[in-house]
Order: sequence, then C-alpha cells, then structure tokens
Amino acid sequence: MSNLDLIIKDLNKKMKVGNIQLGVDFQEVQKIPFSSCRLNYMTYGGIPVGRIAEFYGADGSGKTTTAIDLAGNAQKMFSDKKVLFIDIERTFDTEWATKLGLDCDNIIYLDPDSMGAEDVFNITIDLVDSGEISLCILDSIGAMVSTQANEKQIGERTYGGISMALTEFSKKITPILARTQTAFIGINQVRDDMNSMYGGTTTTGGRAWRHSCSTRLEFRKGNYIDEKGNNLSRACENPAGNIVNVALVKSKVCRPDRKVGFYTLKYLEGIDYVSDAVDVAIKMGLVVQGGAWFSLVDIETGEILSKYQGKSKLVEYLKENDNYTNFYSKLEKLLNEES
Repeated sequence: MSNLDLIIKDLNKKMKVGNIQLGVDFQEVQKIPFSSCRLNYMTYGGIPVGRIAEFYGADGSGKTTTAIDLAGNAQKMFSDKKVLFIDIERTFDTEWATKLGLDCDNIIYLDPDSMGAEDVFNITIDLVDSGEISLCILDSIGAMVSTQANEKQIGERTYGGISMALTEFSKKITPILARTQTAFIGINQVRDDMNSMYGGTTTTGGRAWRHSCSTRLEFRKGNYIDEKGNNLSRACENPAGNIVNVALVKSKVCRPDRKVGFYTLKYLEGIDYVSDAVDVAIKMGLVVQGGAWFSLVDIETGEILSKYQGKSKLVEYLKENDNYTNFYSKLEKLLNEES
C-alpha cells in the first residue's frame, strides 16, 4: 500500500466518511419530467432530482403553472413521498392545480403568514432533511421579507434584503437535497436592473443563489391562441390559451444545445401535451410535415400510416383514437434514448 493510500485511509477513518476514494462512480441524475414533450426535449428529460432549479420571469409568464405540473408528476413518480409547497405569495389555486394533475389533498402546504425569510428557510431545511419530500416548491423568492425588515416600520431602511439569508440557505440545503434525493424549485421574480446603464432586468436574491442552481429557466408569456392552436392578436377578447416561452439559461445536468422551447397552455384543459408531442415528433421523424400536410410515419419502415391537412386535424385524431397511446410510447422511447 502506497503512502497516499495510507493517508486516504487514515483521513476517511478520522473524518468518519468514505468520501475520499480513487476514481469516480458515475451517478446518473434522475429527473422529474414535464407534461410537455417540448420542455422534456429541451431539458433532456425534465428538472434534476437532488438539485436546485430556478424558474424566473415576469408576472403571468407561467412559472407557477409549470412548477405545479411538475409537482403532479413528482407525486406519480414518488408515491411514498410528499410534495412541499411554500406559498409565500398566498396565491395557490386548488382548482387550477387539480386541473394540472396535482393531488392537493396529498401535499404539505406551508403558509408562512408573517414569518421572516430566515424562519421559512429553517423550516424548509428541517422538512427536507426528513427524507420524505420528493419536490419542494418555493413560491416566490421575490415576495419574501427578512426578519429585520419585518421588525421595522414601513419607510425605515434595511440593507441586504433576503440575499444574506438566501445565500446561507442555498449553501446548507444543497448537500441535504443531494443526500435525500429531493428536487427543489425556487420561483423568482424579475426586477429592473438599476446597476446597468442600459436598463434590462435582473432577479432577486443575489448572485450566490444563482450559482447554487444547477438549472435556470426563464419564462415569457407568448401569443394567445384559439381552440385549434392558431395565434390570436394581443387585443383578442376570449383566448382559449397561450403559448409559454421557455429559455434554458443554465444547465449543469444536460448539454446546453437546446436553448429555447415553448409549450401550449389551454385555460380549460391545462397543458396541451398532445399538441406539444406532435412538434417534437416532427423533430424525431415520427411525423413528417410537408406544407400544410402532416403525415404519421412508421419510423422503422418509413411507411406513411396516415395523412392530415393541418396540425389541428392530426392533434384531434390522436386525442380521439387509441393509436395515441402507441404514438406517445414510441415518442417517449426516442426521447429517453436521446437523454
């Protein structure tokens, strides 16, 4: 045994850990998928388990909706664990969450009331450290108030906001998330960047928080759409939904070669995963588009199985026929092979 081996053995014994070793064991990062195929395609499978993800953007851009969608999928993946939802803004809508697929009777809901940010962070650490949380959603960082600010009158100046507490929290929660295999989504707001002479926006919470995130997604509200998915003007009176534009700003768990994506949100149905699946199927070769015609293709033989004029006709066919199950399973297999 070499001198280095003896030192490693002695250090592991002294520190009561086995963290120092020769070589690295590859551990594949498990992911919680989105209901939208397009976002799964962009992120190579979803948000990572055991790490921090940040969703940020303007108000009404789809951040909370997307997080709730992931929460519903987390419940299906980890039936023995709970989803923790921390509602700082106190805007949780059970009817909308149920429509998105979340079992609201089976989540841990934290209403911080008048707690300071430090107290909320300590409670979160204790709950996640139990090992019985699959996904924690913090909605939202920008609405949190520090204990120092809570104790002062309106108009009295405070310094630092929640940045110091958030920095400490992100350092403490990161190893706990990895150990307990818990996913964490921090929903954040954007503010005008007062430090830039060119304007623009920035997120709240300071830089240390951003460095702690392994995935950062920026959300923007896209065009309004009608029942068939056609774009409407901004001045329309009764849209059936809208497009949610998503940009992959940072990723440490997949290749950053798919930077921009979107998904279709219907106000009466939730996420239109069939419409999104068709878009990804075109990239994967399961559907061939020629002008206004969309053809379902047998990917093994290249044979055209059926042909439809307009994307809405194909989406309608897939929703109303049992063939959709086969189509989706093939698409999911191709996505899994890529990720």
